[in-house]
Amino acid sequence: MQPASVSVWLDQKNRRLRLVTTNLFRYEFRLIHQSTSTTIPTKRVSLSIATCASLCCRLRNLLKDFTWIYSSFQVTMGSHILYMKPKKPCSRFFSDLRYTISTPLPHTYPSVRDEVFSSKRVSEAIERVGNDASKKSVRKRAMSFFFEIRASLSRFVCKICAYMLYKVFRRLMTKLLVDPNEISRVQEAEKTGVPLVYLPLHKSHMDYLLITWCAWHFNLRLPHIASGDNLNLSGFGWLLRATGAFFIRRRINPSDEGGKDALYRAVLHSYIEQLLKKGMSIEFFPEGTRSRFGKALMPKNGLISNVVEAVQQGTIKDCYLVPVAYTYDAVYEGIFLNELMGLPKERESLMGVVKGVFKGFSQPGRCGVVRMHYGQPFLLTDYLMSLKDSMSVSRPVQSALTRLPQSFSYRELVPWHHQHSAQVDNRSLIRAIGFHSIYDSQVLMAVSLVSVVSAILLAKFREGIELSVLALDSQWLCDLILADGGEVMGYRTNETSGEAVVQYAIKFISDCLEYGEGNFVKPIGRHRELIHLAYNRNALLFRFALKSALAISLVSQPRKPQDIALIVDDALSICEWMQFEVVFCRPCENLRDRVYEILGKHGWCSPKGGPLRAVWEDDGFDIGEAPRYNGTVEYRDERAHDMIVFFSNLLRPFLQSLYMLIHYLDSNEFLLKEVAIESKFIRNLCQRSFEFRAELPFDPFLEAINSDSFKNGLRILRHKGFVSQDETKVTRTERSLEDVSSNLERVLRIY
Repeated sequence: MQPASVSVWLDQKNRRLRLVTTNLFRYEFRLIHQSTSTTIPTKRVSLSIATCASLCCRLRNLLKDFTWIYSSFQVTMGSHILYMKPKKPCSRFFSDLRYTISTPLPHTYPSVRDEVFSSKRVSEAIERVGNDASKKSVRKRAMSFFFEIRASLSRFVCKICAYMLYKVFRRLMTKLLVDPNEISRVQEAEKTGVPLVYLPLHKSHMDYLLITWCAWHFNLRLPHIASGDNLNLSGFGWLLRATGAFFIRRRINPSDEGGKDALYRAVLHSYIEQLLKKGMSIEFFPEGTRSRFGKALMPKNGLISNVVEAVQQGTIKDCYLVPVAYTYDAVYEGIFLNELMGLPKERESLMGVVKGVFKGFSQPGRCGVVRMHYGQPFLLTDYLMSLKDSMSVSRPVQSALTRLPQSFSYRELVPWHHQHSAQVDNRSLIRAIGFHSIYDSQVLMAVSLVSVVSAILLAKFREGIELSVLALDSQWLCDLILADGGEVMGYRTNETSGEAVVQYAIKFISDCLEYGEGNFVKPIGRHRELIHLAYNRNALLFRFALKSALAISLVSQPRKPQDIALIVDDALSICEWMQFEVVFCRPCENLRDRVYEILGKHGWCSPKGGPLRAVWEDDGFDIGEAPRYNGTVEYRDERAHDMIVFFSNLLRPFLQSLYMLIHYLDSNEFLLKEVAIESKFIRNLCQRSFEFRAELPFDPFLEAINSDSFKNGLRILRHKGFVSQDETKVTRTERSLEDVSSNLERVLRIY
């Protein structure tokens, strides 16, 4: 029998690589080179079946090196796009199955039960608790805690889930993008044998699925994932455990509001230590929960402290911290409008999961393009050593919204504790690591085109605009993000038009817009639609947060030359009061220098196109050597003023939320109650804010009315001592809010 022959040729007209065989299933390949127009000569060869098999194996390995086979098996890498499109409907099923079976799971995931119960930490906890109860019953209780927490990772179940996730991701996404260079860094870190700790931002339930799936795809060890016990559902929790999830109880009994049971904490702490000691990777979300308003939350430090203590006490020598971030065109869950209006969060249930799956599958491509970002892994010990020196600065915390002439670093603007000491304690280091990981993850994160267009509409064109003008401004903002060192997903300078940006983004926000004659478009002025746009806008807030604080300081002053030092001090004061909303810079960085860097000769005051004109009283002004802060600044022209107003409107809604909160706390309605349960207080404030808008000295943005901003406002007022420290109730202290209110009114003014 003659071996089956295979013909391979390159078609010059379509630049299409075809592989045709008589006995094997048929695929079509298209190689599209986006950066060159060179012709490819036609060539025809004949291969034996053995050569064909070798070619297929090499091709499969090549595909595994690409980013991800998505939708019609589209893989993006650099400037090339490779399509592999099956001719027959059944081919995709068999190709997915074949790939799932052939992609290995070579790592082992041993149980750590014996190590946990023989650990010194658990033994001491049993001894302490055993004074009041028999040690046998205490040990039994500890055992029940372990089985309640532990993951039972099954490679067989993971293979099945990997195959199913192919189908899920194809349905929900149009593309999934991963940078191979970022993956290579993680792979190199894993080869050292040092355990990895993934620290991702949390926007969607898709997040942990993506990390585990990509770890399998790129032959990384699957991580053990810290999950809330609210996901430990009947008939669903076992599946999560089998794919690496371990569950953490926030409360052990009704009288233990914080989940501070010593025995439980000892078992949990020891479990995490032993996982790391075995060289296994773990993953947890520093924010603790999903972001409800599109921006990163402030970190919670419980699990981070466990990892730090494991290194400091010598249980493990070291570990790599890996920041991870995601960019979605749209999140799978949609907008959390009810929760943003103060309504209680719906309890997770198996039926809710089923409904969510059907809801997601009802709209193909619901998430649009999804981009995963892996940061540079860094050793925890190296970071702890470098952090101690940079944080050794003493400074008291300010209590009023006043200028901060002695502000030095971001450390004073982060709630470490009420009085900073020159001696950096362990708690401060742990909190700094959390803020550092949040900041690094945000630096990684690309901006979606949906966020760009939403930001332009809310911050500049609330009254509507022609699509052609919107396209020009969207293109300007994309170029600005790229010039600032960021990334815009799907945009290339001088290649992607503004019209293409707007056309793509409007597909995801069309329900929030109304159209007029011609090409006129305007955001719908209802609260629901504005919250939706604000959620998208907040994804890029981090990149311009410091500029926005500086812009608010500028536009709140009369339009004449203003003293630079006073402008900077106001900007730092705004940063201080927004410390629970945005991480403005790394804990070890000098915030004042960052502000002057924006204002400097290479920033807004640049003689080559900067929006501001500065007169420095000392020509020796130089960031990084001997900064001089004396001089005046003014707008170059009306267009420059409009640009500064645009930046100011990015952070302005959060200051408006704080003002509305203070206004309500000073109202007779609240003063007559004196004490209010926080959840009810937030809900009432969300409802009452619509009614007392007319009483405010400014016209507030409707998206400023949301529970997320009001809660963060309460946190800063507690931190400053204007509200009692009891987090379950809202009680005013004797301190007056009059000065804070008047200063907020001053900085919210626009000249």
